[in-house]
Amino acid sequence: MRALPMPVVAAVHGFALGGGFELALACDLIVADRTAVLGLPEVSVGVIPGGGGTQLLPRRVGAARAAELIFTARRLEAAEAERLGLVDLLVDEGADRDEALALAERIAANSPVGLRAAKRALRLGHGLDLRAGLEVEDAAWRSVAFSGDRAEGVAAFNEKRKPEWPGE
Repeated sequence: MRALPMPVVAAVHGFALGGGFELALACDLIVADRTAVLGLPEVSVGVIPGGGGTQLLPRRVGAARAAELIFTARRLEAAEAERLGLVDLLVDEGADRDEALALAERIAANSPVGLRAAKRALRLGHGLDLRAGLEVEDAAWRSVAFSGDRAEGVAAFNEKRKPEWPGE
């Protein structure tokens, strides 16, 4: 999912432990309702998170917090997961799917060319020093600066209308 060119939104209701949580971590954004319980309990049964958890969790919460969560196999209630930055949008019970779809629709209303470039810059630039990250961003900006989507976006803005993205 991380390799997909467009943003991916996860909806979490109830338990997302082990592989279920790793699937959510692989998404760009996580929407969870108040019933969500998240965690990587693998060490409690003699294995390790094997679906990306040891790499994805630290990127969201830092190495020390990820180590604590993985080493203790601790389960997180939704509110704590939001405080730690694991959940991007915490919603009322049962509203996770609708809110995730609404968020996806807000994202999809934007330029596909811009979205792909922004996601790529975010992914490639993560973990680089600032100078290298800014070079990634500059390359992404240059790749869209003369796109059909940019021309349509500027025209739609000037004409006070919704854009009709050509996707090029």
